[in-house]
Amino acid sequence: MFNKILFGLMLTVVVSSAQPPRAGGGYDPQKMDAIRIWKLTEVLELTEDQTVTFLPLVQIHERKLRKVQGEIQTLTVESRELLDKGDLSQKDVDKMIKRYSEKQDEIHKIKHDFIKSLSKHLSPEQQLLYVGFEARFRKELRQYMKERRGFNDSNRRSKRP
Repeated sequence: MFNKILFGLMLTVVVSSAQPPRAGGGYDPQKMDAIRIWKLTEVLELTEDQTVTFLPLVQIHERKLRKVQGEIQTLTVESRELLDKGDLSQKDVDKMIKRYSEKQDEIHKIKHDFIKSLSKHLSPEQQLLYVGFEARFRKELRQYMKERRGFNDSNRRSKRP
């Protein structure tokens, strides 16, 4: 069963990498999510049972976070519209700050509740690895992007006469 799940993850990565590049040369979020989940499975050394039960919970958790982050982006747009409209009162600002603060509290609660639930699904070592995973993954990704960008820049320079 674990082999089937691992095969499914690898198939997702292969299929998503075979897609044409996005307009503007950006990275496909689905592709990045697939790579991140694959790396998470690898770093935590998840068992077959853990993979089946834990990864869906991670995805649900991340959907909740993205929803609230989207609401924060909407607040940002609304704030910009208030600024552009002019005639801004302290009452308007206080209301926006309160709404923003509530959304930040909601994100904190979602993260806190998820971290507290890790012991139901992961060993103590895996819990600590998970807590630091996102920061390490982003750091490695930034490093990879820098190296890739440097490689591309050196290729461009060498092709010029």
